[in-house]
Amino acid sequence: MLLLLDLDNTLVDRDRALTAWAEEFVAAHGGTREDLRWLLETDNHGYTHRAVLADGLLEKLDLTTTRDQLIQTLLHGHADSVRCYDGLLEKLAELRDRGWTLVVVTNGLVAQQSRKMQVSGLESHVDRVVISEAVSAKKPAPEIFMAARDGLGADTVPWMVGDHATADIQGGQAAGCRTGWVSHGREWQSDDPPTVQALTTLAVLDGVMEFES
Repeated sequence: MLLLLDLDNTLVDRDRALTAWAEEFVAAHGGTREDLRWLLETDNHGYTHRAVLADGLLEKLDLTTTRDQLIQTLLHGHADSVRCYDGLLEKLAELRDRGWTLVVVTNGLVAQQSRKMQVSGLESHVDRVVISEAVSAKKPAPEIFMAARDGLGADTVPWMVGDHATADIQGGQAAGCRTGWVSHGREWQSDDPPTVQALTTLAVLDGVMEFES
């Protein structure tokens, strides 16, 4: 059985790490709580281009760095602080013990996302990592899901588990996957709901295992 897994805000608490980094960065450069609020809201869980954030921060804060340097800081500054949600590593170990093949499918840069895999301890808990930069395709494009499935689980219907309705769920559905949506308390807003949905990743993974039992 093949399980594809999103990384940011599915396996690791990316938003918490970004918030901690942003609070320190804004304070260190004389910013206000409003500047911090703008940064976190505009970030949009990582889906806003870093150049947009860089341009805004250069306007709001007293920075001596260049635009390109600031973009790199925004890409990588929080990566060392990401951690898995509680219980996730143990759950992934249980899934592999039950015969599941686990593949992380994530948008982002190779250096950025590989660092998150390393510092979170996920590297040794999955069988493959597919990063959009490496395969020149981003979720929800079908090519990234094809790369994740290549040579694996051809005789089964794979699952895609993630927190983003478009990139993870609709993209996974279009690629022929059953899907598990980590809602983080949101309501599903579109047609074609996911196969399984729950508040947390742990609960979604339990639902996946129950569905397949």
